[in-house]
Amino acid sequence: MYTNTFFNFPVYTVIELTLLFAILLGVIFKDMLEYKLTIWSRSKNSQTKIDYQTPNIITAYLGTTLFVFLCVAASLSVFNIVEWLSIVMGAIVVFPTALLIWVQLDSMFKLMVEEGIEAINIEKEYMSGEKKVKARETTNQ
Repeated sequence: MYTNTFFNFPVYTVIELTLLFAILLGVIFKDMLEYKLTIWSRSKNSQTKIDYQTPNIITAYLGTTLFVFLCVAASLSVFNIVEWLSIVMGAIVVFPTALLIWVQLDSMFKLMVEEGIEAINIEKEYMSGEKKVKARETTNQ
């Protein structure tokens, strides 16, 4: 087993702990966003913007991103690659993805403010397409 990790713990313990903290901070981030969305939906007429870029939410998101990065880097180090390479590969995978998610979250909230919550309902589009396919199947029989 490769024991040269960026912590003095065994690598599997590092993976488990960082994954645990990433999940916990992710749940906290989700709950904070739901709370902000609930506040906005109760007073949509007076608020023209969903104010989600608060220090608490940013801290939870950055913490989630950091622990996901540490988990991915520790997981890559299991494959006996050089430690700095696993850190670089983890950074290449995690940080651009986290930035993309943050930007898309902003776009999604802007769309929701402009067109309502139904504008982001994925199930509605999927279900209507599924009903059209089933309707065509029954008319062809």
